[in-house]
Amino acid sequence: MKLILISPYPSIQAFGIRTLSGCLKKEGHDVQIIFLRKNFWERYETKILDEIIDLSRGTNLIGISLMTNYFDNAVQVTKRLKENLSIPILWGGIHPTIRPNECLDYADMVCLGEGEETLVELARKMQEGEDFHNVQGMWFKDKEKIFKNKLRPLIQDLDSLPFPDYDYENHYILSDGRIKKMDENLLKIGLERSYFTMATRGCCFGCAYCCNNTLNEMYPNQKPARKRSVNNIIRELVLIKSSWSFLTNIFFEDDNFFMYTEEEIKEFSKNYRQNIGLPLDVGGINPLNLTREKLSLLVDAGLASTRMGIQTGCERTKRLYKRHDSNQQVEKAVKIINEFKDKIPRPKYDIILDNPWETEADLIETLMFLSKLPAPYMLVIYSLIFYPETELYRKAKKDGIISDDLNRVYRKSYYGCKNTYLYRIFLLLNQHVSTGSRISPKIMFLMTNRKSRQLKLSQLLFIILKITGSFKRLKFLLYEGFKDILKGDRSRIIKYLERGPWGPFLKVLVLNLKCQETGRCKIIYSILKSPRKWFFS
Repeated sequence: MKLILISPYPSIQAFGIRTLSGCLKKEGHDVQIIFLRKNFWERYETKILDEIIDLSRGTNLIGISLMTNYFDNAVQVTKRLKENLSIPILWGGIHPTIRPNECLDYADMVCLGEGEETLVELARKMQEGEDFHNVQGMWFKDKEKIFKNKLRPLIQDLDSLPFPDYDYENHYILSDGRIKKMDENLLKIGLERSYFTMATRGCCFGCAYCCNNTLNEMYPNQKPARKRSVNNIIRELVLIKSSWSFLTNIFFEDDNFFMYTEEEIKEFSKNYRQNIGLPLDVGGINPLNLTREKLSLLVDAGLASTRMGIQTGCERTKRLYKRHDSNQQVEKAVKIINEFKDKIPRPKYDIILDNPWETEADLIETLMFLSKLPAPYMLVIYSLIFYPETELYRKAKKDGIISDDLNRVYRKSYYGCKNTYLYRIFLLLNQHVSTGSRISPKIMFLMTNRKSRQLKLSQLLFIILKITGSFKRLKFLLYEGFKDILKGDRSRIIKYLERGPWGPFLKVLVLNLKCQETGRCKIIYSILKSPRKWFFS
């Protein structure tokens, strides 16, 4: 049976859809993946939609993965496919799982929950001509009738699943305004030389703003957080490293990586150091399960970057979010991470703003708490989104905060924070702590105190700190860039040049010079290729 799986996300990492493809290929099915890289607020051009239609001819089933804010993209692609082809369309992912009725207004069928076993059973029944409307974990719409099957249990043995499908023979990617057949160069560019994987699934914490809050309610009598064996993870990484010579980093973007025991992390670290040896990035730190022993083992294995959710320093907001860690526990975790600042130079800490129930006093409480934490670190600042059916979404509905889901939830960016004075203080703090300096609690108090704000003293302090922070940032960038040049590592400099304000100008140079070797300006390439020749000869 021939299937096409479509990923609409900007990243081609797509761990979920690649794993689905691996499961289907294991059963002998012909699977193509199309990576339609777009931001969720952008729409596909007509010529792109036509190319999708051409690729889809002769296919037996089309599957589209979507999170809530990619709803519009999925609708656009689905409508165009249905206008031109008579191929059943399946939606899967977190949004169809929590809003199947809405999704069946567009798709013929939706997959609820984890889709590996579900999609394999569906494909087998479709191929053999059996009635498939009773597949567990699926809802179907046939004319006006909806078939609602019960949820399939969560997969407890994650080792039973095949590794994500990176065999790009039948993969396609949206690049430079058209859909191209994937090759190693496009793969390298799309992955930015990094390999992304996940060691765990689910999360036992279920914070009130997170999709795991909803999922944990859907599976009340099952173990929500599960983990792969260390041996299984290492086998995957060994396979990938032997396949791709261009890899520079390994990323684990789990919700709860530190659920592994100290013994398991010790085993992982030993095997990783011996068999992989690439810089390691591990997300999913919760202050409640971080220990110095676990972190020390990972640092010894090559840990160079990590991420931890703080979200707020306000105790009242913690209760609203169902965050069970106290400020004392968070501070202890940050101090543990800071002990390894030579190896983990800028850990990332998540913060949520734009909470309608928070007062200025609550935000100031968070700023005061952050000002006490040891630097360096980076703040990753998010705007609160009420994802459907979460506990916080239901409260927002009840309190009349949300009346238009499509515009206030689906189309809202989690980076689009309101430009308030206190938000700018968060940005200013981030500018300083990311370079290793701090804004002391005393200065933070003066900048946020009502009296000093009335006297305009806070604005004066803001300007002074903004200027000094800009100089520190420039000094930091030059220092880090110089270190990279000496090491011969060009990747970060090239990335910065491409993403900076001069990026469009640089791309024009690229097109005009047509440098075959790298696709970048010859002079820049020459400098970065042989830095010692340029700077020391």
